[in-house]
Amino acid sequence: MTRQLNIRNDRAFEAAQRVAERLHETTTQVVVEALRRYEQKTFRVPTYDELNQEERSFADRLLALAEAGRQDGEPDATSDHVYLYDERGAPK
Repeated sequence: MTRQLNIRNDRAFEAAQRVAERLHETTTQVVVEALRRYEQKTFRVPTYDELNQEERSFADRLLALAEAGRQDGEPDATSDHVYLYDERGAPK
């Protein structure tokens, strides 16, 4: 099912229309691509190689803590906490 997005801002509408005309695309295609790029740029997690020295040092310390937890932890440890809840999912 196709959903509708209403833009109630003249500047946004006109900008989308101008870009669409220059690229010979629909305003929908322009808006979808712009949102995809904005989301990718804003929420993308950097790779280790893209981190600066301070960020790498912090990441290394976190990874070392995680490894220590794996080494020191119980081998049969689980994250299953079903014993804390009744058959309806409410806390016991």
